[in-house]
Amino acid sequence: MQKQPIFIIGCPRSGTTLVRVILDSHQNICSGPEAHLIEKLKSFNEKVNKNWKNLEPYKLTKEEYLKNLGNVFSSFQESYTKSKDKKRWAEKTPDNIFYVDFINQLFPDCQFINIIRDGRDVVCSFKERWGRKSILNAMKNWNKSIELSFEYKKKFSKDRYLEVRYEKLVNSPEIETKKIIDFLKEDWTPDLLKHHNKKHDFSFNVKTGKNVDFKTEKKPLRHSPSKPIFQTSAGKWERNLNVFEKAIVNFYLKENLRKLGYK
Repeated sequence: MQKQPIFIIGCPRSGTTLVRVILDSHQNICSGPEAHLIEKLKSFNEKVNKNWKNLEPYKLTKEEYLKNLGNVFSSFQESYTKSKDKKRWAEKTPDNIFYVDFINQLFPDCQFINIIRDGRDVVCSFKERWGRKSILNAMKNWNKSIELSFEYKKKFSKDRYLEVRYEKLVNSPEIETKKIIDFLKEDWTPDLLKHHNKKHDFSFNVKTGKNVDFKTEKKPLRHSPSKPIFQTSAGKWERNLNVFEKAIVNFYLKENLRKLGYK
């Protein structure tokens, strides 16, 4: 029996890459580069639904159609899983947090791991990567992802949906990774804390299609897989945002920060 698909979700810059490389270090699980296919399949699905009456003579039920659409996505994942000689795949594309309901239609038995991080650190990370102009977009993305997270927590059972706090993960990695692996019904091994000693595929360079050399990259796009888990990115907004920026993020994010228990 094929094991449940895994989807790592979360607002961009929340630590989804860290969780991805941890799971990719598991003996049974592989997690490849971001596929960015779900959004495209959702767009295609919306067009098909608008045209469904014209397709009814073809005698394909919506259930069969959705299963086939899911097979399009899983065919890439299964091919990758086979190439890595593993048994189970995990997909990590942060924006998928906005398409969970559609993913659930395609994979009604899948498991979701939602990474939640202090929104002020998310904003800080956006700013460091894309400049000050990205701050507004970062705040909107984080608030939206958190509001959706509240809905998902109510909608899905505990055996299908798990929330992981980034701060807890980096400060107590063994405890938190054991929770994740227990949720996935897999065996925990110390190798999961040594992801930096293993090779992971990244396709950040669109022109060459090659992995970035994280040891030499000056401005990494994600958590660097070449480094052990570190704690310095937790709370960095207090050091790296100026007084004006702190006032803005605390004002716009305060309601969801409060609900999540952040000071």
